Amino acid sequence: MSTTRRVAALALASLALAVTATAGESWTIASGEVRVRCRLTVGGSFDAVTSQISGALRLENAGAAGLVGKVRVRLDSLDTGMELRNAHLRETYLEVDRGEEFREAVLTAVELAEPFPSGVRGHETGFEGLLSLHGVERRVEGEARLVRREGHLRVEAEFELSLAEFAIPPPRYLGVGVRDELRISITIEAAVAASPPGAPP
Repeated sequence: MSTTRRVAALALASLALAVTATAGESWTIASGEVRVRCRLTVGGSFDAVTSQISGALRLENAGAAGLVGKVRVRLDSLDTGMELRNAHLRETYLEVDRGEEFREAVLTAVELAEPFPSGVRGHETGFEGLLSLHGVERRVEGEARLVRREGHLRVEAEFELSLAEFAIPPPRYLGVGVRDELRISITIEAAVAASPPGAPP
């Protein structure tokens, strides 16, 4: 599967956080990391990494496993550790210069397979969501681990994506290519959003 599904995993983590709260409570992503494992056709692999993650989610209904909101990942900040490879990835394959829908991966409509029970500190569950990547929207799914502590939520999620599903040609340079299936790992730290001025306690 493709880089975008890893972004989905990130949104999943935030979703789980929202589910642990009461209905209408909002959560914001304070920090995080998305790591895309790219396996090479000749063996070996490299990672593309970014910490440019943002977003906010709100629990739609008490006891529900669905969230309202968006999780965004800046694709033009993905770093492979090599400037030439970064340029090829961002400009030739992800085409980040074509506009905001290519510059970001966005996850919405996140649903947990099992709601995060109130009072439970740690929770493991499957998830799915709608991922927008490279101008294409696809449903994505994976597994996540959620840990709640003192008003904060940590989410660790993993999933696989296919480059072809998002109309991204497999990167290739000097006869060495990247396989179609990518593994994405996401770590998110989120916190309860501050109440807006005038909001009821």
